[in-house]
Amino acid sequence: MPSLLDYLERAVTGPILTQKDFHMKVLIPNIRKIVKEFDIKYDPKDPVPSDDALADRLYEASIEFLSMTGLYCADTNRIIQFDRKEIEKGLEDYREAGTFGEGRDRSVLRPRKPGDKNPPFCHIGTGTVATSEEIAMAQVEGYASIPQANSISIPALSSVRGIPVVGGSPLELYAVFNSIEAARKALWRAGRPGLPILNLCSAATSATGTIAGCYPTVGLRPSDGWLIDFIAEMTVDFNNLNKLTFVTYIGANVGSTDLVILGGYAGGAPGTALVMTTYHIAGCVLMKGAYHLTGPIDMNLGCSSTRAGTWVLSVVGRATSQNTRYCAIALPYAVGGPCTKMYFYEAAVSQLAAVTSGYAGIQVSHPAKAVVNDGVTPTECLFNAGVAHGIAQSGMTADRASELCNRLLEKYEEDIKNPPPGTEGKTYPELYDLKTHKRSEEYDRLYDDVLEELTRMGLPFK
Repeated sequence: MPSLLDYLERAVTGPILTQKDFHMKVLIPNIRKIVKEFDIKYDPKDPVPSDDALADRLYEASIEFLSMTGLYCADTNRIIQFDRKEIEKGLEDYREAGTFGEGRDRSVLRPRKPGDKNPPFCHIGTGTVATSEEIAMAQVEGYASIPQANSISIPALSSVRGIPVVGGSPLELYAVFNSIEAARKALWRAGRPGLPILNLCSAATSATGTIAGCYPTVGLRPSDGWLIDFIAEMTVDFNNLNKLTFVTYIGANVGSTDLVILGGYAGGAPGTALVMTTYHIAGCVLMKGAYHLTGPIDMNLGCSSTRAGTWVLSVVGRATSQNTRYCAIALPYAVGGPCTKMYFYEAAVSQLAAVTSGYAGIQVSHPAKAVVNDGVTPTECLFNAGVAHGIAQSGMTADRASELCNRLLEKYEEDIKNPPPGTEGKTYPELYDLKTHKRSEEYDRLYDDVLEELTRMGLPFK
């Protein structure tokens, strides 16, 4: 079985090709060929498919696709090649379950299957930018107060002493240090100092920032989660390979990560599902990760909550959960923001698809496409965790989830194409008191209303 060093050698010795030729002569033709050969078809009427045969074909197709296509290294213009037998051996030999956190906040991410009544691992929060340490700490303290939280994402700080942070500059290091320090202090205030941080640190865009973040006095630990990105599409670069080499060396939890572009190089839903499943396999074989963070993003709408995006999220979850032991955490994005009913409809759809399809873990559906500074609150996190636990413990089937998703999609799918004014919602300072951390009466009323509406519809909530 090849080691990481073997794959790194292939990044400098593999077949040489321009990036344009890789996309046009290798990637796109192979996607079209494999989708047709393995009969991967999208049914918009069934957003949460229960077809095990389709899921198994998608899994086999992805192994074939990885062996045919490989991964493109952008810094050397070479292809990292994979042999089918070594892919199968890597999947067979994978050591399952990642352990995260410290002390009584330590938890294990375990595989689930479609229909599993065990609740998913709940990864709470987002890496959305916070405009001040005060807001970042308030957000994290709120995340940690949610009983179902197994891990958190921490906000990225947009500035240091009023100076905008530039990725790759010394200011990035300041932002990394300040973000982690603020998060650890907030976790201590919430009484959960051992809760793991699974998004590494959104402020760390470079390998230098990643390495700096693990210095003992800074605060990141090997028992946290260290995200290593694939680049759209089927591409890696030295920045992320440098991160991978370092994190592997210190024995920390590698989290392979992808956000496949629905409507990009992968094409429509079938091709996007193929590439997304292939990333899962590559994360297991190449990165030997402790977990895989994944989700589709619509190229034009910037979300996962479309009908096609929901189908992709679901069929990939079923394909990977019933064929591998490598744990995936579903990462959805919503168009609606905090204090909008549309957000809760979108989040419910994503969690219905993820939980019933066997994802080992769920992350909070990111409000307002994660582009609004301070645009996330603990309320959205509480909702996602409660819905995920409720769906699992109810034993809901994929067929029932698909039925509910169809009803919910009718409420918002036209609006995400042309969002009405106010769709981005409100920010943390507008919805929470920064001193008391209490939620506004306006949000109390809307949250109570939407919970009542969704419960009447049949959505379980814990």
